[in-house]
Amino acid sequence: MYKKLFNMYKSFSLLLISVALLFSCKSSSLAKKSEKDYTSNRMEENIKFYYGISLTDVIDRAKSENKLVFIDFVADWCAPCKLMEEDIYTYKPLYEQINRDFISYRVDIEKENGPNLSYLYDVKKLPTLVFLDTRGKIIIKKEGSVGISGVMRLANKAIEMNKQ
Repeated sequence: MYKKLFNMYKSFSLLLISVALLFSCKSSSLAKKSEKDYTSNRMEENIKFYYGISLTDVIDRAKSENKLVFIDFVADWCAPCKLMEEDIYTYKPLYEQINRDFISYRVDIEKENGPNLSYLYDVKKLPTLVFLDTRGKIIIKKEGSVGISGVMRLANKAIEMNKQ
């Protein structure tokens, strides 16, 4: 009797866990979809990032437009990355400067060429901001969150250092 009761309890627990996993996966994918839509709707008032193309294409574009490269290394689960997206990159003087002087490239360290690029540029902490010249050489690298004035200082310093 106890063995039968234990087996029923085990089956019921397994069923509850399966249902919970099913609903959590579904709500997670919906959250990601709506978040992506939200980001794409904000692109007009933000730094204009390129996604899903090669670094070579980004560097070629930077050369052709006589700009430097700004890379923002992120991950879906990175809360500070999302805060920077919402609170820092939407500051008009900052995104105007970055869009004017840089070709910006957002790299998710877990998707597409992200693992290779994060290895190449030794990304150990998120977010990581990297400013490159048109040969792909690091001018400035900053790990961790940065405020508006910090990003502006880094961008200005990258421009200055590239002139030398």
